[in-house]
Amino acid sequence: MVSDTKAVADRISTYIEGLDELLGGGIPAGSVILVSGYPGTMKSSLIFSILHQNSVHRGARSVYVSLEQSGESLLRQMNSMHIDVEHDNNIRIIDLSSLREELEAATFDETLISVLKEYLNDTLREFKFDIFALDSLDVLEIEGSSHSRRSQIFFLFEWLRGLGLTSFIVSETNPDELLEKGYEEGYLSDGIIQLTLGSSENEAVHRKIRCIKMRNTRHETSFFSLRFDEGRFIVTQSIG
Repeated sequence: MVSDTKAVADRISTYIEGLDELLGGGIPAGSVILVSGYPGTMKSSLIFSILHQNSVHRGARSVYVSLEQSGESLLRQMNSMHIDVEHDNNIRIIDLSSLREELEAATFDETLISVLKEYLNDTLREFKFDIFALDSLDVLEIEGSSHSRRSQIFFLFEWLRGLGLTSFIVSETNPDELLEKGYEEGYLSDGIIQLTLGSSENEAVHRKIRCIKMRNTRHETSFFSLRFDEGRFIVTQSIG
């Protein structure tokens, strides 16, 4: 269900204060975006916030596929952060975490990507959605396949674009490594948003966000502060 109420023509608003302005009005619709950062940087929470706010503000439908964390665990995590996706009928969580062990033990040449496509095709037939999230891309590396990793990722990204979905793909690979070491997803994705977590001299924990890459839009590339308060993210000018 592609809404006609996007924030800017052909853009998907994140509804995160300060972020859409840095992206020239939002995420270009139909893009494949990597959300990169180490564990604890709130990648999943940021994505769920975008899905939920798009549901609230424009009735957009979304699908979140988890390859690692169980659906129940995700719901508990979001509820604890006051992001109410449990009662949001426009968001569907597909838990494929249990399939990892099954596929690792399988003797036939089936991959998580092929299973993922099957599930999404089935879902699209009875639940039309326009935003997709995958957590995480790193898990796909464990599956056995006769095809090269580059080919798999290329066809996955092109397949998602062909469906007309705006996709958020979680990656725990450092963006510098993505580009410097030639990881396929760094070049094949349309955008890369990085989240970081650190501490200052007074030992206060702080999070930062930056957009390293975003095709089809002018955007800021510097780090900005990322705050979270009662289910709401805010992006402000970084002061350190």
